[in-house]
Amino acid sequence: MSSSETIRSQMLAVLNSVDGVGNMYAREKYHKTAKELKNFYVTDDVLCGGFIRRKGLSKRTPDTWTFIVKTYWEIELFKGFSEADDSELEFDTLIDSIGTAFVENQTLNNTVDSITTEEQAGIRLVSSQPAMFAGVLVHYAKLSLITEHTE
Repeated sequence: MSSSETIRSQMLAVLNSVDGVGNMYAREKYHKTAKELKNFYVTDDVLCGGFIRRKGLSKRTPDTWTFIVKTYWEIELFKGFSEADDSELEFDTLIDSIGTAFVENQTLNNTVDSITTEEQAGIRLVSSQPAMFAGVLVHYAKLSLITEHTE
């Protein structure tokens, strides 16, 4: 049986294996001030990182002894703009690298049966757009992942 905490932990491990992903967290970080919130995500003067959020869960039973559990995850990712570095193109490459990392580890280190379901295969880019985060203009992406396991 895989708990959401274990799955989340393995998702974080896959994310952290991607070069340039920044400071990733298993949950959304909060602080009263934008300055302190920004500090969670800054490395070498660059704001880059994100977090994982569980969005939903469903169970079905093909027989009376097991459940097939689908968990719906969202990964929120952001990186500060830098026109001199073509940061939008770098951000797109980062998103693609995250997708590849999950394709290469489809069981999340044997934590789930699969990240390929009838609904989607691997990471899905839901949206990518500019946004303000902690007072900084950032590239912002929302990714989704569906995990499936039996219990």
